Amino acid sequence: MSTKNIKELEELAESGDIDAIYELGQRYYNGVGVDIDYGKARGYFETAAEKGSQVSNYYLGKIYYNGNGVETNHAKAKDYFEKSSKADNVFSTYYLGKLYFWGDGVEKDYNKANEYKKSILNKPIYTNQDAGLEEFYSITDFEGLTRGYVGELQQKVLLEYKSLFGKE
Repeated sequence: MSTKNIKELEELAESGDIDAIYELGQRYYNGVGVDIDYGKARGYFETAAEKGSQVSNYYLGKIYYNGNGVETNHAKAKDYFEKSSKADNVFSTYYLGKLYFWGDGVEKDYNKANEYKKSILNKPIYTNQDAGLEEFYSITDFEGLTRGYVGELQQKVLLEYKSLFGKE
């Protein structure tokens, strides 16, 4: 996230700056510098998605999947996750598989769930590669675990680079 304050971001958003619009959605979704307001977050994410932000589709999917400020609507969540997954968002792909594994808003389909799992296993994600479908789709914070794992990988690469070349 940028170091801009809410007022600066709002001014940029009013001028159509997609990054500012998305960041405002993030801030209201996560309560960064503002109180959590899923309604405002949803509005910003919808605007950013209309302007082409595929990651905004992921957050819209999460809002409808979890019922954050809206009635839970897995079918609507699926539509948003599909848009974002097509842009290679691994988290959306995970949620699509989860929907099919549990049968949330779609007919249960273990084959589809397994295909989604396979499609993300070659990406830098935190998971036991040998996890069964139920274990895989029972991870409560897939995004958090993945971001932590990627951070650990980055640290290892940085240390290796430093040991080889003596600098960062």
